[in-house]
Amino acid sequence: MNRIVSSIAVVMLLGLLAAETAYAVGTPAGTVIQTRSRMVYTTAGGGQSDTVYSNYVSFTVAQVASVNMTPASNASTANADSVYVAYPVTVTNSGNGSDYFTFSAVSSKGWSVTYYFDANGNGILDAGELSGGAVTQTPNLAADAEYKLMVRIFVPRSGALNGQKDTTTVTAKSHFDTTKSNTAAMVTTVNTVNFPTIGTALTVTPSNPSPGQNVVYSMTLTNTGAVAATGVTFTDLINTGLFSFVSATTTQGTFDGVAVPATWTVGTINPGGSVTVSITLQVKPAVALGTTLTNVINVHYTVGGNTFTVTTNNPYAAVGVVRGVQISPLNLSASKEPDDTLVYALTVKNTGNSKDVLELSFSSDKGFPWTLYRDVNGNGVYDGGDVALTDSPGSNTGVDVDSVASTDSVKILARVVVPNTETDQEQDLTTVTVKSAADNAKFQSSNLTTTVNIAALTLSRTVSPSGDQPPGQEMNFEVSFQNNGHGKAYNVVVTETEGDSMSYVANSVTINTVAKTDAADSDEVTVTTAGGRKVITVNLGTVNALSSVGIIRYRASIH
Repeated sequence: MNRIVSSIAVVMLLGLLAAETAYAVGTPAGTVIQTRSRMVYTTAGGGQSDTVYSNYVSFTVAQVASVNMTPASNASTANADSVYVAYPVTVTNSGNGSDYFTFSAVSSKGWSVTYYFDANGNGILDAGELSGGAVTQTPNLAADAEYKLMVRIFVPRSGALNGQKDTTTVTAKSHFDTTKSNTAAMVTTVNTVNFPTIGTALTVTPSNPSPGQNVVYSMTLTNTGAVAATGVTFTDLINTGLFSFVSATTTQGTFDGVAVPATWTVGTINPGGSVTVSITLQVKPAVALGTTLTNVINVHYTVGGNTFTVTTNNPYAAVGVVRGVQISPLNLSASKEPDDTLVYALTVKNTGNSKDVLELSFSSDKGFPWTLYRDVNGNGVYDGGDVALTDSPGSNTGVDVDSVASTDSVKILARVVVPNTETDQEQDLTTVTVKSAADNAKFQSSNLTTTVNIAALTLSRTVSPSGDQPPGQEMNFEVSFQNNGHGKAYNVVVTETEGDSMSYVANSVTINTVAKTDAADSDEVTVTTAGGRKVITVNLGTVNALSSVGIIRYRASIH
């Protein structure tokens, strides 16, 4: 037959509508792809027919989101605190379609982060870009388009940040597909000035001067930071109602020689450098006994273009006043079980020569939640009329006993509901401290040692006779229980369920050799049926601490 096809070749043709640009995730979204097949063949006579084509099939390329942030990490050093640092980041739409990206950041130190458009792309946050306002997202970006971003981080005010590092992770997230994002990390190391002792540096001698007597206020400051403090000055706004100026000294720089305000011009304190200043003041003769003397020194310095003023502590001093406190007894102890209410009775005393506020605080090494009360009737027992003491300012555990006259005592109760502990005989050490509010250097402590007694139950089971047994054999079950702990165990119930192929022997239960009935009566044992099996319930009630071994016995036969 001359029309028989001798050979056939089928060729698939792929027609692609593709752009020349290379995209990170492939062909641009929306691209239509068409394909069809072509077939050529040879007839038996050797002639070639015309080419035969199939129909076209087509599909459209879907959008896939992707984003890159470069560089993936960056680092810089802030040579001051209370300053901004800025990092350049390029956000690239590496998807295959138009998209925009939102920004978020997490600072390891909780610092604030803002974002600005780097309009000229120079990697510097210029004034015009700053005034243009912060941004929270890119504009709509075509595939492969870039957005220049400046990440601005604020280093807060704190000399203690010297040598610290913050890692801020910035995330750009796709709007088209919120599961697609990319991150960049900015590591900021802080070098700054640090005067860690300013809050405690100022001292006064003596602390209880007589009217007309001189007192010396002195302080030493050391820059433990990594950069120099410049323009350092000290000023003392002397209270002229209390003092007259006598003299002043400094180990660096000069003193202005003027009584009010007294000013020391120190200059630069380099890292590791120290300066000591002192001022001698006379208590005016007319100042009344018992008057509290107040005096602070202000420290001014510049770092990173910022000038700061920090005020020292106000060391306690009073005219002719001696402060003192006492707490008794110095040691107390008790043993309790969990959920017991425990009360320790204490006495605090003002041993000074003037009225004072007594500050009480406690510290529990096991975290016991104590409450301190004023024992109104002084009977050493918590009553309904006893008054809970209120928090001292700035203290989470401190309370105040107000206006205690010289040599007067106040009865105090420390009360807690004993919490559970991990192990029997575990101890909590709580230290209760009383301080003079006028002079915190005067304090005394009492130690409260609480031993927690908890139950430690053991249970074991045996059966006899031992070994393989034939049907019909009656088996003897013995259950031993004991409380080895120092606390009682309450509402103790032992449950035994009839075993597979076993039949419980009625009224066979004994507790410590005393026979019990199965009925729900006044003895400890009740036998019921559940799911076709006998259930033996033994209600032991309270098992005392350090008990001897108790034994429950019953019998069951093998089917």
